[in-house]
Amino acid sequence: MRSAESLAAEGWIPTSQVRAYQQIVERYGFLLPRYYANLIDKEDPNCPIRRQALPSLEESDLDWGETDPLRDERYQPAPHLTHRYAGRVLLHLSPNCSMYCRYCFRKTLINEEKDTLFGGSLEAAYRYLESQAQVEEVIFSGGDPLMVSDASLATVLKRLESIKSIRTLRFHTRVPVTLPSRITENLVALLNSTHLSTVVVTHFNHPKEITDQSSEACLKMAKAGAWLFNQSVLLRGVNDKAETLAELSKALMAIRTVPYYLHHPDPAQGTRHFWLGYQHGAEIYEQLRSLLPGYLLPRYVVDDIERPYKSPVGEFLAQASSPVWKH
Repeated sequence: MRSAESLAAEGWIPTSQVRAYQQIVERYGFLLPRYYANLIDKEDPNCPIRRQALPSLEESDLDWGETDPLRDERYQPAPHLTHRYAGRVLLHLSPNCSMYCRYCFRKTLINEEKDTLFGGSLEAAYRYLESQAQVEEVIFSGGDPLMVSDASLATVLKRLESIKSIRTLRFHTRVPVTLPSRITENLVALLNSTHLSTVVVTHFNHPKEITDQSSEACLKMAKAGAWLFNQSVLLRGVNDKAETLAELSKALMAIRTVPYYLHHPDPAQGTRHFWLGYQHGAEIYEQLRSLLPGYLLPRYVVDDIERPYKSPVGEFLAQASSPVWKH
């Protein structure tokens, strides 16, 4: 599904509001695979799957947030490349995703082929990596890196294997969550074919996303030797209850995926309705600590653009200068 008309056809919005929703779609895009759409509880207007997947008129609020909250272009030494952290880089393989998550901090960039984050060939990125002997890990991002074809991905892996300093490949992907059929035997064999260490970081936000299909996708990769971790985003109206997050952590471990990060949402334009203050988030996290053993507790962090690492929210809260973000 790609249009406001398809939303009306499914009965998710009234036909009288198609034009208003189409304006949201034109600004931020809309893409929803049938698999993920089938997870939506049509009887529940507050369904956490629905909230993540369907456009909302609340996205029309342009007076709050930023179009590039993480300042990607500030740290871009070559097209497709972000070098912000020591020893590792982000390589943006594709602007495409299997689904357009409504809370995405890159929602203004997705599918912008001409944007400097995704434009041009990868050769300049490879040359940069060859000149940076301290870089040992390449993190595939996007969009979603698993939206490229197996053949294209094989070419990228082969090229990176030739760079002596590279030891680890990490895939940040929501495909196992939103389009698990993409995790084919051929793709898993490809990921397993490299001599480099392979890490897959999934993006499950709610226990309802862990289905038989998504579980199978994750277990395929784990059994092939990939290390699996999960990073979630704390989202108002989706998973902003400690009990929900605890259930998610337990379900993740059942599919051999380690709860890794719980991200405070980035203040991206069009996402104010997902936002909750740091103090509120810290209170939820404190409750979560009482519900889980340490090995199931993700680290609660914020992307602080002024630091070369992700900051624990408690530390950031003590230093945050803007009361708008705190509360």
